Amino acid sequence: MRPAIAIGNYDFRSSGTVAKSIEIAAAAAQAGLPVELWVVRKSGELLPRVPANVPIVAIARGKALTGRGTDLVLSLPRFAHAIRRRNPALLLSGGNHFHHASRVALDLSGRRSDTRLLLRASNSTQRMDRSPEKVAQKVRGKFAGADGIIAVAQELGTELRDAGVETDIAVIPNGVDLDRVEQLAQAPFDHPFLRSGLPVLVSMGRLAPQKGFDMLIRALARLRKSRDARLLLIGNGKADQRAELEALAAEEGVADAVDLLGFRDNPFAILSRADLFVGGSRWEGASNTLIEALACGLPLAVTDCPTGNREVVERGPYGTLAPVDDVEAMATAMACELTLRRDRQGQRDGARHWSLDSCLESWAALLAREYALAMAARAAG
Repeated sequence: MRPAIAIGNYDFRSSGTVAKSIEIAAAAAQAGLPVELWVVRKSGELLPRVPANVPIVAIARGKALTGRGTDLVLSLPRFAHAIRRRNPALLLSGGNHFHHASRVALDLSGRRSDTRLLLRASNSTQRMDRSPEKVAQKVRGKFAGADGIIAVAQELGTELRDAGVETDIAVIPNGVDLDRVEQLAQAPFDHPFLRSGLPVLVSMGRLAPQKGFDMLIRALARLRKSRDARLLLIGNGKADQRAELEALAAEEGVADAVDLLGFRDNPFAILSRADLFVGGSRWEGASNTLIEALACGLPLAVTDCPTGNREVVERGPYGTLAPVDDVEAMATAMACELTLRRDRQGQRDGARHWSLDSCLESWAALLAREYALAMAARAAG
C-alpha cells in the first residue's frame, strides 16, 4: 500500500475550507493519487459529500467535550500517533485553523523527515485591532516549518511574503463547479420575501464575527431609510450568535425584514432568486461564496477586506466595494447596486474565470509533484 496524501481539517462542518478540501481530495483520487481525508471528529454537514473512493481517517472518537481549539490541543497525542502509524508521504493542512496542530503533531510523531508538510493558506491573518508588527509575527508563527504553502488569492500570497514568510508560496484560486451551480439553481425555493415585490438581499457564511452579519443588519436599517428591502442570511452558527443577530435586528427595527435561514444544502436556489449578494466580512482568504453568488448571476456589494474580495469584484467590475465595518458605505453600496442592476448573464459569464476544473487541475498537478518529491526523498534516505 502506497504512503498516502493526508488532507486534514478539524471536522466536516459547513465551511468553504472543508468543501475545498473534499474537492481537492476527490481530484487527487481521480488523478490516481493515494489520498485520505483526516479529521479530528468525523462529523459535520459536509460529511455526505466525501466520495466513496476517498478514505476518512478519524483521529478521535465520539463527540468533543470542549470547543474546537481546546479539542485540537487535547487530540495532539492521537494525531501524532496516527501520523506515526500511517506514515503519510504528504500532510496538507486544509486551512489556517489546522496549521499549528499539523506541525506539532508531525514533530511529535517522529516522522518529520518522512512527511512533507504543506499548508493551504485559507484566510488572512490580519485583524483590525492588531499592530502590523504583531500581525507579521503571528503570520510567521502560523506558517513556520512548512515545506510548501498554497495561498487561495494573490493578495494573500503577498500578505504572507510581506510578513516575512520565506517558504515558497504557490497561488491556486478557489474555483466553482459552474454546471453544478446552474443545475441546483433551478430547484424550487419560495419565501415570503420573494413575494413581497421588494428587493431581496442575500448573504451566506458562518454566523461568526468574521462574516460581519451584524454590520449587514445595521446597513440594511440605513438602506431602508431611503429604499425598502429584505435580507436573507444563510448559514449555521452557535445559538448565542444567532440570538445576538436576532436581537440586533429587533434593535435596529428590521426584525421583519431579516430572516436567518440556517444551513442549506442547496443555497443556489436561494441565491439565484435574490437581487443582490451582500458581504460584510472583516477578513477572508478568498470567499467561495462570492464566486458562487457571481455564478448565480448576482451583483455584489461587499467589503474590501483582506484578502481576495477585491480580486473578484474589480475583475469585471462585478459590484461595489465598501470599507470594512463602514455601515454607511455598505448601505450606499447596496443602494448603488440595486439601482445599477447589472446584467445577470454577464455576472454568470464572469464566474468562468474561477472554474473548478482549472482549480482542481492545478491542485492535482501540485500534489503529484509534491508526492514525487516526498517519495524520492524517502528512497534517497
